Amino acid sequence: MKTSQAFIWRILLAAVVAAAAVSLSACTVPWQEASVKTVTVSGLSLPEVSGFFRNDDINDALADCFAPYAQQMQTVTDASDGKLSVVYTMKLAAGSSDANAKYRMSMNLTDGKENLEVASAVVSGWNTVAPNEEQDLSWLSSADVAETALALRHVGMDIDFADLQGSADERFTVETFVKLYEAFAGKELDVSDITVGGDDALYKKALKLGIIYAYGAGEYEFDSQSYVGQVENASEAVMRAVERDVYGRQSETVTGQEWADMIRTFYMTISPSEAEDSPYLWSAMGEVDVDAILEDTGMKDQPLTRRDGAELVVRMMQKGPKYGMKYRDNGLNFIDDSDSIWVRRAVTHGFMNYYGDSVLFAPDEGLTVTNAIANARTYVMTRFNDWSYAVNYVWDGNYSQSDVVLAAGRVARYFDSRPEEDKQFEVKTVINDRDYDWFFSQKNTGDYSGVNCMPSIATMASHWYDQNSTATVKKMRATSGSTEGWTAYELRGGLDAYKVPYQVENHDLASITKALDEGKIILAQYSDRPYEMTGHCYVIYGYRQFKNSTTFIINDSDSLSYRAEIFGRQAGNGDELEANFSLWSIQRFVSDVTVIG
Repeated sequence: MKTSQAFIWRILLAAVVAAAAVSLSACTVPWQEASVKTVTVSGLSLPEVSGFFRNDDINDALADCFAPYAQQMQTVTDASDGKLSVVYTMKLAAGSSDANAKYRMSMNLTDGKENLEVASAVVSGWNTVAPNEEQDLSWLSSADVAETALALRHVGMDIDFADLQGSADERFTVETFVKLYEAFAGKELDVSDITVGGDDALYKKALKLGIIYAYGAGEYEFDSQSYVGQVENASEAVMRAVERDVYGRQSETVTGQEWADMIRTFYMTISPSEAEDSPYLWSAMGEVDVDAILEDTGMKDQPLTRRDGAELVVRMMQKGPKYGMKYRDNGLNFIDDSDSIWVRRAVTHGFMNYYGDSVLFAPDEGLTVTNAIANARTYVMTRFNDWSYAVNYVWDGNYSQSDVVLAAGRVARYFDSRPEEDKQFEVKTVINDRDYDWFFSQKNTGDYSGVNCMPSIATMASHWYDQNSTATVKKMRATSGSTEGWTAYELRGGLDAYKVPYQVENHDLASITKALDEGKIILAQYSDRPYEMTGHCYVIYGYRQFKNSTTFIINDSDSLSYRAEIFGRQAGNGDELEANFSLWSIQRFVSDVTVIG
C-alpha cells in the first residue's frame, strides 16, 4: 500500500514538473523571435520563416499561398529593369497574446523607398497559415503601374488602383492633380485670394494652380469627360508649381538631358492606356530618339539657351511623319533679336513667340525650368496634332480614371530622384498691397486706350499713394499733350501733377527688392519684342523669394503676356512674373525705373 502510494505520488510529481515545463515553454514562446526573409525558389520570390515551432511546414504553406502572386510579380519586376523587387515583411498581428502569437505576413513590391502590399496571410505560432481574402491584382498589369503607384506613395498619395473603375470626368482629373500638388507641398492650397467659384474649393484650387481658367466671374461647370487638353494642362501646371514652390528652381537653366526628361514626362503623362498592338495614335506616334539628337548637337550636359531649345525642338519635329512640318526659313527677317534659322523655324510653328508672350522668346537668355516645361508641352502636343493627320487616328480622346492617376504618378516620377533635402520652400514674401482697389485697366479709357499703359500705371501709383486720389486714366493722360504712347518724361510729369513722390533708380534685383522691402512700389517699362516695336509697362508691388528664384508680383494694365482674370479680378491684376526675365526685358529697353513711396 505504501509502495503503491509512493509510485502514484512520483507519477503526479512528474506530471506537475512536465506541466510546469510546458507552461514555461509557453511563456517564453520561442516563435516570438520569428523572422522572415525573401528567397528565390524556381525563379519566384517567396518567404522563408525561422523561429517557429515547425518552420518547414509553415514555409511549405506560405509557398502555396503566395506562389500565384509571386508568378505575376516576377513578370512585373523583370519588366522594371531592376527598379522593383519583392520583399516580405512580418509583424505581430493585433490582438495576439504570448500564448497564441499570430503574425501578419505581407508580400510587397518595393523600389527601395516605399512598399506596395499586394497580398497577405496570417501565420499562427504553431504551423497554421491562413491566407487573407484572395486579392484581385488585375490592375497591377505592368511595371509602369507599379512604379507610378510607388511614386505617388513617396509624396503621400496612397491610391487604391483596384478601385479606379470607369471613365474620368474633368473634376476627377482636377482633383487628382490638386491632391498631387498638395502632397508635394505638404499643405493645403490657400485660396483666400480667389473671389470666384462660390463654395467650390476644388474649383478655386484649380484656378490657383492654373489647371483651369475662368474669365470674369461666371460659374464654371466641370466637363463630363476627361480628355487630352485637361490632362496636359494639369500636368504642366503641377510640374511648374512644384518646381517653383517646392524646389525653387524656376529660374535655373536646364541642360539638354533635363529638357529631354521633361519631354518624355509629358509624352508618358498624356498617353492613355493601350492594348498590345493597338492602332491608337500614341502607339503609332512613338518616341523620338532625343538622346541621339543630344549627342549629335553636343547639348546633353550643356545649359541651354532659348535658341538651343528652338534648335532641339525643330530637329525633333523633323523626325515626324511624312506629312511633317515644312519650314519657311526666310519668312521672319523682321526678328532683330536673332538671325538663327532654328529660331525662325520655331517662331513660325509656335514653339517660340516673338510678340506678346515673354514666356517663350529672348533667344540668348537661358532656357529656364519654367520655360522649358512650357516648350516641352508645346512640342509634345504639336507632335500629337501632326501625327493625327498622318496615321489611322482611332482614339476617342477620353481618359479612364486609372489613366488619370497614372498621369499624376508619372509627374511624381519626374521628381522621384530629387533628394528630400533639395526641397526649399518659399523663404520670403513681400506684398505692398492696399486694402482697397487701386488697379486700373487701360481698356475702355478713351481714344488712346491702345497706348494708355503708362497713364494707367501712373494712375495706379496715385491711388496706391493716396486712397482719396481723383486721378483717372483719362485725367492722367490729360496732364500731357501727347497723343502717343508715353515715355518716362510724361509719366513723371503726371506723377508731379498729382503730387506723388518718386525717385529714379537703377533696376537690378537687389535695388528693386530693397525698395519693396521698404514698402515702396516700382513703375517699370520693358520690351520683350523686337527693338523697333513699342514696349509696355507694369507696376511691381511685391515679390516672392525662393531658394534661388524670385517672382515679381505685378499689376499689368493690359495683361498682354500673362494670366487673365483667373482670380475673379480684372485681367492683369496680381500677376506673377519671373524676376530674371522681368529684369532682362526692362534693361534692354530703358536705363532706370521709377520708385514710388
